[in-house]
Amino acid sequence: MNVSVVSLQNINDIVSQIKEENVNKESSDSENNKPSLKDEIEKTKDKLTREEYKKVNSEYEQMLDHIKKLEEYKANPYKFDNKNFLQNAPNDQIRQKIIQTRISHLEKEILTFYNNIIKTICK
Repeated sequence: MNVSVVSLQNINDIVSQIKEENVNKESSDSENNKPSLKDEIEKTKDKLTREEYKKVNSEYEQMLDHIKKLEEYKANPYKFDNKNFLQNAPNDQIRQKIIQTRISHLEKEILTFYNNIIKTICK
């Protein structure tokens, strides 16, 4: 398939690209002319099976959801401490480890969704 999206490996680059393309989704003319992942998914629609197309759209939506969760968690981890792990942590070092583990988990899921989409649309 002829896809012009560049596969990114750095989680920060992925999050930045996806956030940028969703902030600017109203304007179809991107100033930096970078292809939007969502546009690339749409370009490959006719070349994917119905199941593949549904899968990549679902993964894209899940990726957006996880990016939102990541941003919200980074902004206020205590807001999401429903099991009181942070509140009951014995010290700040443990607390920071809990926070970093959650952030790493969300980043890994975002990267997995992204890579699955790229593999599917570039096959």
